[in-house]
Amino acid sequence: MHLVHLILTRPDLHQPSPADAERILDTLWAHLDPGTGIEHMRTRPRPSGVDLGLWFSGDGTDGAQHVAAAVTRLLASLPGWTATAPH
Repeated sequence: MHLVHLILTRPDLHQPSPADAERILDTLWAHLDPGTGIEHMRTRPRPSGVDLGLWFSGDGTDGAQHVAAAVTRLLASLPGWTATAPH
């Protein structure tokens, strides 16, 4: 299993609440394509955004392009949010 960790931010929402993180998670599950290999997702609010963890199944042979495409499709369901890698 492989983890992709991202930080989601939104310019008009400087301090997301637990409810905001739950709405993101609900939206992502609703738009999840079962063929992506994503088995688990988790969100957690932080002072300046929302942590997003995506766990992919497999041994890594699908490659980074497959994972990147799956993440890109999912993030398209979150208009207004920007995803960046954690520092």
